[in-house]
Amino acid sequence: MSAAAPGPVEVVASPSAPAGSADATRRWALAMPDGATRFPGVTRTEGAAAAEALAAMDAAAWETALVEITLPVVLSDGAGPYLLDRDGRITLVVAAHPGIRDVHVAIGAPSPGHRLGIVARRAPGVWGWLARVEASPGDRVAALDGLDACPDLPAAVRWAREWPG
Repeated sequence: MSAAAPGPVEVVASPSAPAGSADATRRWALAMPDGATRFPGVTRTEGAAAAEALAAMDAAAWETALVEITLPVVLSDGAGPYLLDRDGRITLVVAAHPGIRDVHVAIGAPSPGHRLGIVARRAPGVWGWLARVEASPGDRVAALDGLDACPDLPAAVRWAREWPG
């Protein structure tokens, strides 16, 4: 059983944040009560918005948490928001899952494989992975099709556990 977070989450400077290389406002991260610095690449405002919600979560939830960010990029209808994982990698919420209520399909850039799966909003400014896999660029479409075919959350979690990639 995981314990509740032992203290506040603070916004701290992160000059080498991956998302900050092209945008100086994204050179911030969150210092967690466990001593780790996560989510490099948030802006101060995004970090502050997520800090309270993250501090209220069990520390185990930080491993799958995603912080909502705003990027100056035009999204197609139904896509968004962008999310930042604990390592500073950007993920896009692509669309609502076709069969699971209040759950969305999300995919990250290849690094080297695509992180993809389903996510749900946990609190204002904070989402979380419910099930995810890493698929090679050649397997990405098959993985998305398999995920879309899952009729419910337990099936999606099983699908992710059994993903051969």
